[in-house]
Amino acid sequence: MEIALKIAPKSEAYQLFKKLLTEDFSLNENYADHLIHEPTNGLLRHINPLIDNSYFLAETNYVDKVYRDSYYNYYSTKLIRYKRNCVRISIFDGEIKVEDFRNEENIKLLQEKYLGFFILRPIDPVFIGRGIISPRALTTNNFICCKANYRTSANSIKLEVEGFPHSSQDTETITCAETTIWSIMEYFSARYPEYKPVLPSQIIKTLNQVSAERQIPSRGLNIQQISYALREFGFGTIIYSREEYDNEFEKLLSCYIESGIPLIIAIENRHLYGNIGHALLCIGHVITTNNQIDALTPLRHSNPTLSQEYQNKNIIVYDYDELKKNFIFIDDNQPAYQEASLENPATHYLNPDWHNCIITYFIVPLYPKIYLEAFEAKKFVLNFLVNRNVSLTDNSEIVLRFFLTSTRSFKDKVAINREMQANLKGIILSTVMPKFIWVAEISTKDLIKSKLANGIIILDATEANKYTYKPLILAVYQNKYIYVDIKDSRLISNLFPLKNFCIFENNLKN
Repeated sequence: MEIALKIAPKSEAYQLFKKLLTEDFSLNENYADHLIHEPTNGLLRHINPLIDNSYFLAETNYVDKVYRDSYYNYYSTKLIRYKRNCVRISIFDGEIKVEDFRNEENIKLLQEKYLGFFILRPIDPVFIGRGIISPRALTTNNFICCKANYRTSANSIKLEVEGFPHSSQDTETITCAETTIWSIMEYFSARYPEYKPVLPSQIIKTLNQVSAERQIPSRGLNIQQISYALREFGFGTIIYSREEYDNEFEKLLSCYIESGIPLIIAIENRHLYGNIGHALLCIGHVITTNNQIDALTPLRHSNPTLSQEYQNKNIIVYDYDELKKNFIFIDDNQPAYQEASLENPATHYLNPDWHNCIITYFIVPLYPKIYLEAFEAKKFVLNFLVNRNVSLTDNSEIVLRFFLTSTRSFKDKVAINREMQANLKGIILSTVMPKFIWVAEISTKDLIKSKLANGIIILDATEANKYTYKPLILAVYQNKYIYVDIKDSRLISNLFPLKNFCIFENNLKN
């Protein structure tokens, strides 16, 4: 058994795939043609979004860890004989030749051209297996998203790619729900040493502990089962429902995305008596424009008492999470990096029934020591800003940008913030903080367009006692430096002339 290599430009992708399906997967030509061109999940649908200059390197007889796990635990037990090996397709920006991989001088150029890979597995009609494709590979990539760095290889040469894991479901060992769990674990294991990647059999074994029936062939998972699996794999998961949070629901979703946390999204059309239920991932959003910032309307407070306080002081707040922007989704029924709005997350489906789907839940895979969740953290800040001792001045008009981040990442960017004044840097860098913090940046419409802020509030994400000042680490805005005297839990406010500084943009990658 040998590894065969095939190279083709995007313009010859059809011929390449037809050869692979007929020669390596033993399909007849007519059926191969159908699977390549099929409008719902054909192979060319995954190729069309790629840049025209793409070149593909196909390596046959590839042993894929995810497919092999499904093969030995399920497909090998069937009467019909399934193949064990896959084909790995590596993507490059520009022409490549086999001899380029055997010349040391060309390795750096190959790395610059490398755009990721995806697996063709021998399961028809769902051939697309796991893959990591860089957003640079896309014709349209005007977005920022969660990305991790992955070490892989092509033609025996070690290469690296930065992207988000994607796979189509095989409909038997993993459906949409299991695929989202796999993808979440693949991403976090590449980012943090606390997490490990999981295989389909591990997901099935974990869910067997709470299931009253068999897990394969998979019939899909409900939102509680998905959350349970993530909790067993090391997360402190939180489930948000549209019914419970109503007008705050989409703003909370946006806040967590701004925090660089990929979310598992549940969509369905059962409110219109449909039968669609699906899980996918939200990982980023389209880059915002000045027009979207100008279109922000004043925040309407859900708490009547708080609303009256802001009205009495004539303080107007614009919530950055209310920006009307499209988000980026990883959907196992679609090519990677789909752009859609929160109002119509399934707009890319050809079947119009999908266009009636709405987001009903989302699951947040939080670090287990984060006890202060987004809804309570934002509520704390909004109450704090009209606290009589440290209130914003009357007639203020601010934009509030809110996100969660790690202290290590935050302080790293503060240290090199080219606009932040030295004394503010000194305060932030010398202050003891937990592993994760909530940050509220205070800005204006004009400043945020230039990616600048003129105030900041930092909260302790490990402090759930929201009825005291304990969550507050420090606040600096409108020439005030505010902190809590730990001896008597009293707010201390000192004069602190403040200059504008660059906003934090490390959570999502361009």
